[in-house]
Amino acid sequence: MTVNLDAQRLVTSLLTHTREGIVITDVEANIVEVNNAFGELTGYSRAEVIGRNPRFLQSGHHSPEFYVELWKTLLEQGYWQGELRNRRKDGRMLAERMSLAAITDAHGATTHYLGIFSCIAASENNERHLQQIAYHDALTGLPNRLLLLDRLENAVARADRQNSLLAACYLDLDGFKPVNDLLGHAAGDQLLTMVAERLHHCARASDTVARLGGDEFVVLLSGLTRVEECEPMIQRLLSVLAAPYRVSDQTCEVTASIGVALYPLDGSDADTLLRHADQAMYLAKQAGRNRHVLFDAEHDRQVRAHRQQLSRIEAALIAHEFCLYFQPKVDLYQGVVIGAEALVRWQHPEQGLLPPSAFLPVIENHLLMVKLDHWVFAETLNQMERWQMQGLPLAISINISATTLQQTGFPDWLAEQLAEHPRIPPRFIELEIVETAALDDLKHALQAIERCIQLGVSFALDDFGTGYSSLAYFRRFPVRTLKIDQSFVRDMLVDTEDMAIVESVVNLAQAFQRMVIAEGMETALHGAALLRLGCHCAQGYGIARPMPAEALPDWVRAFKRHPLWSASTEPETLPLLRVESEHRTLARQVDDFLQGVFTHTPVVGDERACRLGRWCTLQGRSLYGRLSLFQSIELLHHRFHALAQELIDLHELDSKLSTKRIPELYAVCDTLIEQLYRLQQELSTNLIRS
Repeated sequence: MTVNLDAQRLVTSLLTHTREGIVITDVEANIVEVNNAFGELTGYSRAEVIGRNPRFLQSGHHSPEFYVELWKTLLEQGYWQGELRNRRKDGRMLAERMSLAAITDAHGATTHYLGIFSCIAASENNERHLQQIAYHDALTGLPNRLLLLDRLENAVARADRQNSLLAACYLDLDGFKPVNDLLGHAAGDQLLTMVAERLHHCARASDTVARLGGDEFVVLLSGLTRVEECEPMIQRLLSVLAAPYRVSDQTCEVTASIGVALYPLDGSDADTLLRHADQAMYLAKQAGRNRHVLFDAEHDRQVRAHRQQLSRIEAALIAHEFCLYFQPKVDLYQGVVIGAEALVRWQHPEQGLLPPSAFLPVIENHLLMVKLDHWVFAETLNQMERWQMQGLPLAISINISATTLQQTGFPDWLAEQLAEHPRIPPRFIELEIVETAALDDLKHALQAIERCIQLGVSFALDDFGTGYSSLAYFRRFPVRTLKIDQSFVRDMLVDTEDMAIVESVVNLAQAFQRMVIAEGMETALHGAALLRLGCHCAQGYGIARPMPAEALPDWVRAFKRHPLWSASTEPETLPLLRVESEHRTLARQVDDFLQGVFTHTPVVGDERACRLGRWCTLQGRSLYGRLSLFQSIELLHHRFHALAQELIDLHELDSKLSTKRIPELYAVCDTLIEQLYRLQQELSTNLIRS
């Protein structure tokens, strides 16, 4: 018993007389005992600290990662030693040499932690030096972010007391990086020091100039009575900073972009005010640099609203709130359904079914567009498989945004999707892009499109006529189909200019051997007009509105050709010159493809899609079908298209043999043209005799 009392008195004596600070915590790191030296070094009495976690002493000098590593070492090794920068009760910095150890019981379980520390500040000068390091930028000597926030809070309180305004000016240098890269980091540091000096000389005694890091500075202008008062001060800052600098025996120039936020107009606290000034600075950068921009609360509201919309749309994707509708596409002349277009809709839980215009503009040029495009494509393939099981193999066109097309890995992703759906023939899939999507980065777009075509899918140029593409661009695009924008088709019956545009696009598509389809066909009369112009494929409300996937099979089975479309053609003379040019061009395109000059596959399989095929079907057969020469022309025409398709198909199996048979195609073409001339001559002779 005496021994235990002696040991206790010895421990008490050590705690009392040692000059190092001692702190003991329980296993939860709550203080259970301190010695007198602890109070002398920190300024806190024993009563003030018992039961508290020592983290209240932290000064903010160390990062959270520093303390994570400290505790990791202490827990794994049972011991940690190093230097800490804590804060005394009076706010002064306390530099410590700290040793921490885990105290265990007889079973090796930790019961307490012991900390022993001593002050390493040898003098008041050393303490002031520590204060300088803690609160000032090492390069320029200006207040750092920590001191700036402290002064900003004080300035906000003073503005409240004086009922005045406070301007936070966030500066970022324009053109600093080239100077730093060209002349070196030492020259860059010299330039930053000169900038700091200029800012300091421009500021009033009541203002604060701080450096946040890099080439970013903040100037606090206090005591303002009107917003307009800060204008001349900021202009002076811009002017002074824009004057030439002499760095490393070279003259260089930098300017500044300044964002300005005013208290209390643009923020209710220091952090908000500084953040708003930073946002305004980026707007100054975007506006052309070397200028200042005042924080715009309405613009900030719009930015935050846009951010919230993006978040809501992303949540909708995760919650499976999107669905697909399908709009049929038909061949007006033949009266058959040739496919459908997949269209995304948002089944919003509160607002109901939303069209694409309600959400696609929000995610334009955002990676969310890529996620949505991926979902639409994958879900379309799933639906196509379900239709195939119902006996409805249907070609579907899918819209692909510019953002998705420009993704480096898009063709590879497409290949993976097709591999996961082997029942879907790739030729049943058409990807729709808009002109502007292809023009943003023509080289990359062409490469991506050609890689996708090699997988077996085709492309359509959507909204044709609304972009800015030239014929040179258009000729290079390996697209199979042109889609005439609905803005032209919708008013073509009442607007002669729109009618002329539609006719021009149809003729352009035919000249370049492209299929053409009109969007926005709202009435049966529109369909009749399109047929007269040579466009026999269309989609729009005059055919069917977009419908849920489950409704499409019944609609396809019930579809019937409108009577107006069968009586919509007018007689025309044999278009001999255009027919000759069209077929010789097509033969050359097949030749170039087989020789490897062109990478995209010419569209040759549908003989009714060309000018001669339409003429034969719509007028020639009824007028001249009894003539053996006309019958011979029809057979030759069929042989030409069949042979062209045969050679293209053969190319995949035996490219050398397909190339060797190219003269056969030219021979059939020459014979066809010769027979057409004979028919023209015979018709002219009969006309003269009659």
